[in-house]
Amino acid sequence: MLTQKMATKKPRKKRTKRLYFGPEVDQSIIKYNESACSNEKSLIYQREIQPAMEKLVENIIHTFKFYYTDNVPLDQVQHEVVSFLVEKLPKFNPDKGSKAFSYFSIVAKNFCILKNRKNYKKLLEHKRIDIDTTRELVEDEDEDQLNLSAFFKVYLAHWDDHIEKYYPRQRDQQLAEAVLELFRKRDRLEIFNKKALYVYIREMTSANTQQITKIVKQMKFRYKKMLSDYIDLGYIPKDKFYEL
Repeated sequence: MLTQKMATKKPRKKRTKRLYFGPEVDQSIIKYNESACSNEKSLIYQREIQPAMEKLVENIIHTFKFYYTDNVPLDQVQHEVVSFLVEKLPKFNPDKGSKAFSYFSIVAKNFCILKNRKNYKKLLEHKRIDIDTTRELVEDEDEDQLNLSAFFKVYLAHWDDHIEKYYPRQRDQQLAEAVLELFRKRDRLEIFNKKALYVYIREMTSANTQQITKIVKQMKFRYKKMLSDYIDLGYIPKDKFYEL
């Protein structure tokens, strides 16, 4: 009897995991943009778009560790990024071939990169580097390690002040921002090979390898010049523009 019951038992179907930002969200955004009624738009957003947007931003903040928040709670940062994405909803055009998830992921990442850089700059302003003190420590400690650590702080501060001069084009500036973000997170990243770093930058900017390589080579050239000045002078000249 037991054998007969087991034989007639139907196999369970595997549950397919529902995407939090699937094709239905794309359709809701299209419907939202096509509607001329503010009440209808509000309902569409609250019921069909907002949960996906909030989850998207939450994942981006934690995946890329955008934690320089100037002491603002992360949930408030998330709300600010979501609000920015809502402003960009009318700009989503499915006819260009992109999916809403990809489009708004890029918009959110770029917004977080710029905001993260500004907050990091504020952090440095409260923790100015004392070069003379660093030199005194170098006499008793590991010279290379301490110099490099202090240099990175001055190096990043220089880029914060000059990045728009070096890269007036928005795309190039975003790529440089992504590279600098890796410098800021160098103690927390568990990525050590070149290919993985390129993938990381590509995810943050949606640029191709050729575009990334161009900016990385330029930044590497300037890095060497700045390091040379730092070794000779003990600082990076504030108003110096490092030509290629």
